[in-house]
Amino acid sequence: MLELERALHSIELILAARYGDHEFAPWSGPTNLGELSPPAQEVVIRRVEEANKASQERAAIHFCLTSAARLLTVTQLLMTEPVYRSPEHHARRRRELVNEIRAGARSAYRAALILLGQDPASDLSVDGAIQQAARRNP
Repeated sequence: MLELERALHSIELILAARYGDHEFAPWSGPTNLGELSPPAQEVVIRRVEEANKASQERAAIHFCLTSAARLLTVTQLLMTEPVYRSPEHHARRRRELVNEIRAGARSAYRAALILLGQDPASDLSVDGAIQQAARRNP
């Protein structure tokens, strides 16, 4: 259990440190971009693309760490729960844990979509797949 707590604490520290990272993509508006020479335009466009790629990777890191933290928390709860409890409590707790696992899976999937350059908000297939699996295996 101590190793799980340390891992979770490390992830929380990394997330807290990266939360303050407000690096942004350089911006060259349409009006002044057209005023630049073609080689200068290429440089600005390349800088924007590089910054956007780095921003995507930082977002993916955030969602991977968030996923890992949620799943570690579920693992801790599973390892420390009392064996004897009422059937109602057991069913309610299992539903809560499954919801946390789903949230962790969504964060990991979101990281993958971000790395692929896809809009995570437009792809709900992982939620649908999880919901269908939950209906099959209540």
